[in-house]
Amino acid sequence: MTVTAPWTVTSGYWDTQSGAPSSPPGAGKYRADNWAAPALVAVSGQDGDGYDRQAGLIAIKAGDTIIEQSLANSQNFQQWTVVTVTDQGTWAQFAVTVAGAGSAFAAPGMNQKWLLQAVEVAPPPGQLPPAEPWVAWAPPLDPPTAGGLPYNLAASIADVWWDVDPHYCAALQWEAYAATLAPTPTVATVSTGAQSVSYSPAAPTGEFGLAMQRAAWHRSFVEDQLLSVPLAGARDRAMADAPPPWGWWPYG
Repeated sequence: MTVTAPWTVTSGYWDTQSGAPSSPPGAGKYRADNWAAPALVAVSGQDGDGYDRQAGLIAIKAGDTIIEQSLANSQNFQQWTVVTVTDQGTWAQFAVTVAGAGSAFAAPGMNQKWLLQAVEVAPPPGQLPPAEPWVAWAPPLDPPTAGGLPYNLAASIADVWWDVDPHYCAALQWEAYAATLAPTPTVATVSTGAQSVSYSPAAPTGEFGLAMQRAAWHRSFVEDQLLSVPLAGARDRAMADAPPPWGWWPYG
């Protein structure tokens, strides 16, 4: 018997928001009629990082699975089976049934950032093999998202780093994605006339800035950052064994 693993349709981070899922959620938000066991969910076409996810959301079909997962605990998740999908233009509405939950599931509160990941049992014809776990933390991938980080490049990074340190792996992928985008100016302050917002430290803007911020967020979880590259050449190794040029030596 051949078993086909889930294929990721779309994934991203959204903030929970109060209000009925029959009305549009705010940008980067999602709503549910009952957070403990939803039957109707509304998701903004723009995720919490500012990326346009509408095409991915409306690509979800009846029978697909949506997983709602906390960022703090991998066992704090709930799994929904999609019954219907309604394209609302700038947001999507899903009728769902609860299919399962993690051992630590607790219904989310308001204004909390959660991961939403939609998967289907079989990939579309001609597409890539089923998604790996690292896809949930990866930047937009091409395929299925045109203009995203090439899937094969992201997979090659994951092959080396995912089992070593998932956060470091994701940081490298987001940085690789940022390298494909046009750099944007670094902004220290933004003035609207009525008020001024300062950024400390100054940060780039636009999609490039969002990608670099996501990479920095993942790097913040990496305990052992590389501070310098190893000495590789023969001259470097010889210099490493030599005493400092000013004559001081700590061992005798």
